Amino acid sequence: MPGPSPRPGASPRPGRRTERLAAVFLLGVALFLPPFLNVASRQVTIGGVPSLFVWLFGGWLALIVVLALVMERGGTKGDGP
Repeated sequence: MPGPSPRPGASPRPGRRTERLAAVFLLGVALFLPPFLNVASRQVTIGGVPSLFVWLFGGWLALIVVLALVMERGGTKGDGP
């Protein structure tokens, strides 16, 4: 038996958390696209560390922090458990 039907006139819309997670995913894809990696792969060091490593690990850290903030922040109703 199918679940309860939505209210009349209500469109099934994903919650804010789902939208934020999709945005973080797209940000992660954009950070690691070859054009950005080519810019970061120049022969420059930052504190003795090649800039490509700083870009990769800094971007990775930034994604982890943003994901933690999105997951810890309360969503709207309908986001699930």
